[in-house]
Amino acid sequence: MAQNATADQPALEGIWRLSLGQNAVTMVLHQFEGQIFGSASSSEESWNGVVMGSADNSSLELTITFLRENGLSEIRLIGSFANEEMRGTFYRSDSIGNAENGEFEAILINPDTSAYTPVKEALPEISTSQPALTTTSDNTSGTSPSETQGTGAQSRYTDVHSLAHLVPPAAGVIPPGINMGGAGGMGMMG
Repeated sequence: MAQNATADQPALEGIWRLSLGQNAVTMVLHQFEGQIFGSASSSEESWNGVVMGSADNSSLELTITFLRENGLSEIRLIGSFANEEMRGTFYRSDSIGNAENGEFEAILINPDTSAYTPVKEALPEISTSQPALTTTSDNTSGTSPSETQGTGAQSRYTDVHSLAHLVPPAAGVIPPGINMGGAGGMGMMG
């Protein structure tokens, strides 16, 4: 168990202010035995991310993963903690090959995890209330993606429900409107 943990609250539980050189990050950490998990945000760079890691005695390893305009980014923290402070080395990289490292330090600013508030991100939000969307490079219906969605704005996404008429019926399923009755239909040859 962590060296300054109490029976009521683990040592790393709370809201932390993390300094990575000139950049600041706010983290809310939850601790279950040696496992650390939580969220992180940067109001300067306008992102929210997840934190996963572990702590043993006074050493810790945390990874912050977040999405930026240029793809996935990650910050790895390796260091130690004591007396509501963390210190160590950070490694930051992203999915397009940028990388940096340096020293970090963090202080516990609030032991109450419910006070954490994520930042409002600059990236567009993805709504879960709309139907599933997919990209299309072959627009055989003759309508533009914006006409398909009915928004009037150009989009690279097409609502798949509007393309349902292009999908052939599954084997054994008779589409509505097709008469399979005896008169005029094809008979079985036998």
